[in-house]
Amino acid sequence: MLRRLPSPNGPRIAFATVWGESSPILTALESILAVAIRLRGADASSLMCDRAFPACVRDSLGNHSMSIPAEYALSGLTPHRCRRCVHVINAYYKQSPIRQEQFSRFTQTDDLARIMELVDRLPQERYQTHVYRDIHVGEHAYASAVRETGRGTLMDSPYHWWLFRRHLIASILISDLTERMFQTVRPDRLVAPHGIYVDHGTICEVARREQIPVVVFSVSYRKDTIMLCHGDTYHKALVTEPHALWENMELSDTQRERLAGYADSRRRGTHDILTYHPSPVEEHAKIIKEIGLDMTKPVISLFSNVMWDAQLYHSYNAFENMLDWVLKTIDYFLKRPDLQLVIRVHPAEIKAEKKSMQPLKTEIENRYPSLPQHIKIVGPESDISSYSLVDISKATLIYGTKMGLEIALRGVPVIIAGESMNRGKGFTFDVESVDGYFQLLDRLSDIPRNTPEMMERAEKYGYHFYFRRQIDFPFLTDFQPGFPEKLKLTFDDLSALLPGRNDNLDLICDGILNGTEFVVP
Repeated sequence: MLRRLPSPNGPRIAFATVWGESSPILTALESILAVAIRLRGADASSLMCDRAFPACVRDSLGNHSMSIPAEYALSGLTPHRCRRCVHVINAYYKQSPIRQEQFSRFTQTDDLARIMELVDRLPQERYQTHVYRDIHVGEHAYASAVRETGRGTLMDSPYHWWLFRRHLIASILISDLTERMFQTVRPDRLVAPHGIYVDHGTICEVARREQIPVVVFSVSYRKDTIMLCHGDTYHKALVTEPHALWENMELSDTQRERLAGYADSRRRGTHDILTYHPSPVEEHAKIIKEIGLDMTKPVISLFSNVMWDAQLYHSYNAFENMLDWVLKTIDYFLKRPDLQLVIRVHPAEIKAEKKSMQPLKTEIENRYPSLPQHIKIVGPESDISSYSLVDISKATLIYGTKMGLEIALRGVPVIIAGESMNRGKGFTFDVESVDGYFQLLDRLSDIPRNTPEMMERAEKYGYHFYFRRQIDFPFLTDFQPGFPEKLKLTFDDLSALLPGRNDNLDLICDGILNGTEFVVP
């Protein structure tokens, strides 16, 4: 039984809470981390939205401070989520020793009118690139708007422009409120979930501008694990992390066996927080027949990702977006009947909690009413195993999917055209320009399987990513997206969070307090 807290004389650590009802998993994880930090003598605080924002990525209607045209009130947006969100956050922190700071304390009477006037002076075509006081509010607003619409790009429609404008106004207001909050709270470090979109993306960028170190955490793929990164969302941080963290590792036979076992389990997702194919079609002969492949010609498989997910700017994107890449790839293969292109549409388009409203297959069919026999599409509804498709492929093409690592571990060449975390690691072929991409495609007929050196690097990075970056977190179990009712605490006393009780929690807290790497030895 914990009877007394240490004095909060350590660093001031601010947790950007913001989400509650819409993401109770992250709120639960955050509250555990905040208490653990407080038990180590830090001055921990929770920065609560408390209905201060006119919109966020989880609620485009926000606090209803901006008018909602009648024709949009029934557009699928959920009313009054803001109120429920605050209720959930309060429930998590009700008996917590963590101090709460409300963003609403820092609102000013003319904020909304001033920002609306600013935005309405902007031409709509400049929304996405708009920068406000060195904060890329246009990017954060755009990423949130496409997520809300379930599309990779916004349509030129009154509703989409209204939604984009609303998120842009919200990002600017959040930027101002965060700056004022930081001037009062004066955090030494900021901890935030996810680190992207109109809320946490804006808050984290303000912290970086003010030279406040940022830690971003998220639920990771392996069951009962979390991932933390310094400085930015893992979507960007993992691309640029130092290779020295993993490339000099010497894997033992036991570690290689563990990696091989987990990589094989990914076929059915038995050790992951979610799976799209619990009973996949894996037999090669059945897949070849169902797709209609001619195995006298090389198979090149293209694996898409969900178009609306995490639409962020990356300096190394050779193409305008994923759809642009897919269509240009099809244009190329129309002239290559000596090869077969199989486009595997991501199953999350229809099997995830949030469905895609811009199906890739529909976009392709709109552009190409008919395709030649050597170009095939495997739709998101298909239970064909993507891993078995890899097995019969000569090479693979990806844009942003994380599957690139698993493909490389199977020895199959991976060509990366977009923002995948796997680029630059030495086990993939990375595209820097459109011309460079087509030059790589010209070599597909002769491209060899991955070299032993590439395989070695893939194995080292694979072990690093799956078992060192994804940190076992035994204080919560069954944290599955979309099923908050399954969340279970595994402890009944705060003393379980004290220093020295769990090595991984000590590692995480040390990373937050002292800036050490979030990597399990």
